[in-house]
Amino acid sequence: MLVTVDGIVIGRRSIGENSCFIDVLTDEYGVIEATAHGVKKLTSKNAGAVTLFSYSKFCFNKTGVRYTLNSAEPKFSFHGISSDIEYLSLAVYFADVVKDTSASEQENKGFLRFMAVTLYELDKKRCSLELIKSVFELHITTMLGFAPDLRACRACACYEHEKMYFDHENACIICGDCIKEYEHQQGEPAALSPPLLYAMRHMVFSPVDKIYKINVSADDLKTLSGLTEKYLLKQLDRSFRSLEYYYSVHRNYGCS
Repeated sequence: MLVTVDGIVIGRRSIGENSCFIDVLTDEYGVIEATAHGVKKLTSKNAGAVTLFSYSKFCFNKTGVRYTLNSAEPKFSFHGISSDIEYLSLAVYFADVVKDTSASEQENKGFLRFMAVTLYELDKKRCSLELIKSVFELHITTMLGFAPDLRACRACACYEHEKMYFDHENACIICGDCIKEYEHQQGEPAALSPPLLYAMRHMVFSPVDKIYKINVSADDLKTLSGLTEKYLLKQLDRSFRSLEYYYSVHRNYGCS
């Protein structure tokens, strides 16, 4: 049986000298793990279409639950990502999150486009690393069905206040008037300035084509990056070695 789909290569592992396994994010089948024979040869016609983070049209031979690459035609390659180790390490972290949350053989509408838009921002380097990281972390929790309730204070339904607080344990916000009487499970809710709350609402509620069109001050961005990371890892109940590697690279190379 032949299966033809558009997808992005989000993982690649060598098999011997000339072949590899590839993980391909698709809308129709989630993440497909396929065997790609001979693609590491210089003469392989599919070599350029199966590099990490290539967006291609794939044709697979499917036998049972096993996929083997038949052919691949490149549509777009995010070459700029691999030119900077910081951006590349962050892209690998994003790929690990997607692989961890995308089941094989299950329709996964929207994830392919979101990943493509995210990789495009990394490729063009128009946004800071911290902003791209925060947008990805908060928006993907929304796509997974774990969106925090940022509409209004959980206690009094106040939409705007001089200071709001984010309770990541209960995935909600509390206004400054209610925080003293608010009973939280563990950990202190994090203070949010109005611009910071606006940024988080943008990341949750905006369409994908506008998701990265936002400005956040340096001070708020540092706070935001910590909040979105903590929230995502709590929802997934795990950590990622690729995130630890990103931080080690980021410390060595400095902030972008």
